[in-house]
Amino acid sequence: MPAKVKVKIVAGRNLPVMDRASDLTDAFVEIRFCNATHKTDVYRKSLNPQWNSEWFKFEVDDEDLQDEPLQIRVLDYDTYSSHDSIGKVYIDLNPLLWQDGPPSISGWFPIYDTMHGIRGDINLIVKVDLFTDVNRYRQSSCGVYFFGTAGCPEVYHLSAIYGFVEELVVNDDPEYKWIDKIRTPRASNEARQRLFSKLSGELRRKIGLKVLEMGGNAILGYQQCFDLEGESGIVVRGIGTVVALAKKDGDAPVSPHSVSPIRDCPLPEDSVLSSNLTSDNQSSGKPAMAIKTFTSPTKAGVPAPMLRRSSDSDISHRRGVSVSSSGSGGGPGGGTKPTIPKPAIQPQHIDIMEFPFFTLTTFPEGFLIHLCGVVTSRSVKLLDKIHNPDEPETRDAWWSEIRTEIRSHARAMGCNSVIGYSEQTSICDEIIILSAMGTGAVINLGGESGPSFDVCTMSLDRQTFERERDKLNKLHIDTTLANQLHRENLDTMKSCSMCHVPYNENTAPFPVTLSKCALCRKQRVPDVLFTTVEPPSKLRTIGKGSFLQARICRFKKEAKSESNAKEISDNLPFMEYELHKQLMCKLKLRGMNALFGLHVQIVVGETLLLAIAGATAVYIEAMPSPHLPKLIGKELSCSRNLSQKKILDLIHKNKELYDLYITDTNYMGSSSNPETPNTGLSTNNDSDEEMTDLDLVTGNKESFILEIDEEDDEGLNSVLMDSQPPKGISVCNTNCMPGLDNVVSNIQMFTRVWRGELMSNNCKEVSKICDNILKSLFFKLRHMIPCVLMRLHFDVEIPDDDIVQITCNGICMELGQANEKGFAEHDHENSAKQLSGSKLKTKNEVSIPSDETSIDISPLPYIAGAQIDKYLGNLNIFCIRESTSIREDGGLSGFMHSFVSEMLAVVRSHVQSLGGNALLSYKMTECILLDNPHKNQGQCLLNVCGDVVQATYGS
Repeated sequence: MPAKVKVKIVAGRNLPVMDRASDLTDAFVEIRFCNATHKTDVYRKSLNPQWNSEWFKFEVDDEDLQDEPLQIRVLDYDTYSSHDSIGKVYIDLNPLLWQDGPPSISGWFPIYDTMHGIRGDINLIVKVDLFTDVNRYRQSSCGVYFFGTAGCPEVYHLSAIYGFVEELVVNDDPEYKWIDKIRTPRASNEARQRLFSKLSGELRRKIGLKVLEMGGNAILGYQQCFDLEGESGIVVRGIGTVVALAKKDGDAPVSPHSVSPIRDCPLPEDSVLSSNLTSDNQSSGKPAMAIKTFTSPTKAGVPAPMLRRSSDSDISHRRGVSVSSSGSGGGPGGGTKPTIPKPAIQPQHIDIMEFPFFTLTTFPEGFLIHLCGVVTSRSVKLLDKIHNPDEPETRDAWWSEIRTEIRSHARAMGCNSVIGYSEQTSICDEIIILSAMGTGAVINLGGESGPSFDVCTMSLDRQTFERERDKLNKLHIDTTLANQLHRENLDTMKSCSMCHVPYNENTAPFPVTLSKCALCRKQRVPDVLFTTVEPPSKLRTIGKGSFLQARICRFKKEAKSESNAKEISDNLPFMEYELHKQLMCKLKLRGMNALFGLHVQIVVGETLLLAIAGATAVYIEAMPSPHLPKLIGKELSCSRNLSQKKILDLIHKNKELYDLYITDTNYMGSSSNPETPNTGLSTNNDSDEEMTDLDLVTGNKESFILEIDEEDDEGLNSVLMDSQPPKGISVCNTNCMPGLDNVVSNIQMFTRVWRGELMSNNCKEVSKICDNILKSLFFKLRHMIPCVLMRLHFDVEIPDDDIVQITCNGICMELGQANEKGFAEHDHENSAKQLSGSKLKTKNEVSIPSDETSIDISPLPYIAGAQIDKYLGNLNIFCIRESTSIREDGGLSGFMHSFVSEMLAVVRSHVQSLGGNALLSYKMTECILLDNPHKNQGQCLLNVCGDVVQATYGS
């Protein structure tokens, strides 16, 4: 056997009383892995048993290590009846399969019961002896790294970026099997929990196999989602970006334990180029990222044959976007001057990507050339039974359609890739809405050896794909001139180049408003920019960022089957348009011109359609200032002048609040200057004159039209009713707040779940609910001022008729002295200063762990005021909690609060058992709350994930 698992049960503590006669417990432990089971001795009459058992050994295949969780079940021994269950512990063994991972899993784990919650703790030790399997036909991918962070981890640097990978697995839901009608709720919940853990491991194993086939060793921006389709079954999906990582203290890529025949092939000598790269998600004080370029040896000469399985999305099973660093030391003490990065791919070796998607939101410097805008695709489908779980062709075909449409949208905008890519679903009975979105972009694929060229293909047919590839290769005839232009562009690359449009406005397939760049005065830029990625570090902005949110609510008729799907499908384009219209209006009123971190969610219920979008607004210096909004309408009352004055006052207030001190030159950036020569690649003199003719208004007469059809127009009221955060609190949904660089430390992560009934079918009530959630957060965090709320994420569900559930997650970060002076100027009361100072001391005590048992949980990929020393694994935990005494537990609020607290306690125990002291990139991907008030019952399903790290504080 290639693997041996060893388990030792040490002790238990704080067990519940199971024997009413003695008020004690006769506890023993059952250890199960795959089909093998071991048991400890019974420890009589004690609530704190000390087993100190022998080492229990399991000999298994290495693929079972990835698929199956280790199950620890604690029971109370009964002589004349069945043993009573106290609780269970599920342990994922994948972190032990990393080459530089922890040697063992040891510590105290909460004993969790789906009906009663945490019922004591158990201390155990787990070790894995893995023997390397050189069989190229093996079905395991032991040692492949999974990271939830959507950027390069701090302790590694990128050696290669290979592209998009996806996989899905399906199974029947135990909740809908016939046996569920006769078994207990505890047995049903445990069956689902066990299945979810197994499907998650199987999915990662299959994705890991694709990673090895592509030549990588890690996945960044890993996203996993459970689609609970009811009687149709369970679909578990995973997507990510395949990369090759190497440690910063060494040049060799990090190898998984298992040997890959593709990865271990020698590289040709002429396939290595030289360059330096720094990550966008790293500050200027951090070391540069070295990136190595190589082409897979199988790509030389004849292209490799397509190895396509049930859900493969890659036409070529190995591809890479990669760059390299020269061996002459570029460390902190070196005298080497940083060079402009030149990511490179040899044109004669590259294959056209079928889906050139990247789930990353931060990229190495020089990787991004142009940001073009958001691309979205949605589809409404009718669920059907999955007859063969091993061949989920229907679900694969659905997502292939969505991805193909996303790719075509990006191609229409002149883009060669989609970055910040994500997928999500919404399910109600037999209806499912599939959504995908990302940011169309032009990425740098050429270096000194060749120019940058298109990597998209519009067809899924292999022959058409090859014809397009040959056609593109034939287009690059004058390579000397192309290389010269490419080097000149890289040498003159500025911070404004990301905003330049990659197409000629005369050939745009849609009407666009373009202006000259306010910085270089050569290229064209749009008037607004919507993206799903983080703000690039080199992008020049003015002032601070601001959190924006748009909400749409629509009631629909109750219908079934195709008529229901048709009605939903007809509503989706209009809801998408209304969302962007609201975002555009709010962006203008903020006095800003770009959105980053855009996240849009559309959910469906039996009689309700809800859409919510959130993003961080910024002012990009290279783009024109927003036009002043002006109200127009057919029949408006005398309140029109009052509303117009209210809008102007709001704009001036926002400029002061967000430090938008814009010069006249910037404000007039939307007007083209005919005297400036145009030497850009996307426009010429003729197009420049045409842009001048189209600019019909100048100066203070510029306006953004808000057309009002009724006096109580929903969109206008929604815009004007938005509440601002109180003085001293800033809000964003990105990993960093634009305009603020004085974040000191983490203070507190928060989770808020709101559930209630909608009484009306307009946007006012949904907006009021979201505003109240934000106000409650501001009130509870008022003692933390000055602070900033980061990574603010809203998730919406419709669990029942007219019942809406909104989950809000984020983290509160402390600001340093540089920002406190600004508050002192606005706040002249000494008492407020003393209050702020006293709370700062409390925040420091909370943010920095004072002992070894403190575990920091953060949705950010970094820890402010700390240095990450080591990544120890990726956690993905699924828990179910059910109660038959909701009213006695404090109602749904008390039930939900206790469950979230128990879930975080389970997460912290797993982090500590791996030797870590923090969990980064924390996400609550599933939160399904069901209740039956008449029967006093409730059930909740939670799925959380994150990256376990070992960090040093105060470094």
